[in-house]
Amino acid sequence: MKKTDQYLIPLILCFFFTIAGVSEELPHNPSLKNAIPEDQSAKYVAQIRLHTPEEIKAVLEKAQALVDKGEKFPDFDPIAVILHGPEIKVFARQNYQMYKTIVELAARLEAFNVIDVRVCEVQMAKDGIKKGDLPAFVDTVPYGPAEEQRLLKKGYTYF
Repeated sequence: MKKTDQYLIPLILCFFFTIAGVSEELPHNPSLKNAIPEDQSAKYVAQIRLHTPEEIKAVLEKAQALVDKGEKFPDFDPIAVILHGPEIKVFARQNYQMYKTIVELAARLEAFNVIDVRVCEVQMAKDGIKKGDLPAFVDTVPYGPAEEQRLLKKGYTYF
């Protein structure tokens, strides 16, 4: 066994056990059950509850279904993805290699105007993340929970 394999096998096992634990909770999350908007004129905000990289990936994959489903690019307002927990570390420059597939999926969806990713500056400060540590497509908001509530008051609904 190679030296790298001795670290890779426990990492893979940990990943699968984490996914198994998270997947039990994900079906109960309304943001994942109803991720594809039926009403193209409605405005949506992702409901993030678990604040894990796996949940973010699942939300982005559901949003990707919007692009895959249609014959043209979606023509609705982008889904607001407000991140205000430890999941913002997914987008930190130092974690890019670990979360490359998630970051690249988010960048592609942002480019297609399917999502609009915003992260909480309060959480950034807690995690020691600066604006320059984030990809250019990620915007910041002063306080994520307040931004989510502001959007809901403006008529956005959870998906």
